Amino acid sequence: MLHAFTVDVEDWFDGVPIDPLEKAGSERRLGIGMGVLRELLDDRSTKATFFVLGPVAKEQSALIRALASDGHEIGCHGWSHDLLYSMTPERFRRETEDAKKAIEDVSGTRVSAYRAAYFSITERSLWAFDVLAELGFECDSSVFPVRNWRYGIPDFDTAPGPVYTPSGSVFEFPLSVVDYPGRRLPATGGAYFRIYPYALTRLHLRRLEKEGRPVVFYIHPWELDPGHPRVAFHWKARLTHYWNLGPTAGKLERLLSEFSFQPLGGVMVHELERHRT
Repeated sequence: MLHAFTVDVEDWFDGVPIDPLEKAGSERRLGIGMGVLRELLDDRSTKATFFVLGPVAKEQSALIRALASDGHEIGCHGWSHDLLYSMTPERFRRETEDAKKAIEDVSGTRVSAYRAAYFSITERSLWAFDVLAELGFECDSSVFPVRNWRYGIPDFDTAPGPVYTPSGSVFEFPLSVVDYPGRRLPATGGAYFRIYPYALTRLHLRRLEKEGRPVVFYIHPWELDPGHPRVAFHWKARLTHYWNLGPTAGKLERLLSEFSFQPLGGVMVHELERHRT
């Protein structure tokens, strides 16, 4: 089974709740993690979906063009990396439109996939689907069907499928979860990939494969750069941000050797066919 490999393209400080002035003066290290990630993907001839922040597209235009030239799918990760439910619909529309245009101008490709910062399409921001449809996005991967202090819609359908809005439909790929008696766990990806023993990640993927469900895996380049700066911020976010960074590259190499991945768009084609039959 082919799973979806997705990357949130942001520097180490983009997803850290620190003062904007501190972010502006922070060391740029995106190339370090991206270099490791691209080599691992190239070694396995694996293509991925890279969700890019608008400012990153402007600052790292050569990198984004190279990703597109290598055959990877380029998606949009918004502009400010703020929580969607902290925005008004008007601000979200403006930021997303600006980011989409910047990424398309740099990559030379049409951008039709979106992921919200912090998976922050929640019950408080379901209006975002209507804006995404209005702006021409075809698919989204922002909903985590779990209960978390910062994100999640626990009762959201775990299967990929269309979300209908007055402006059209958006095909949603929820982040993958596994149900246990009395408890639902994220399958893998990001901090969960780093925190879980690799055997548990493998168990989750094999279980979802048996159920015929493609996994949406995600990672950030800074997770492959264990030397990035340590700064102080909210303890919950800080704990997961810095947890177990050292072994990530080795675990990822193992994952890519044991499972097959493709961009989100490829999985969408397969899922759309299933919905038609």
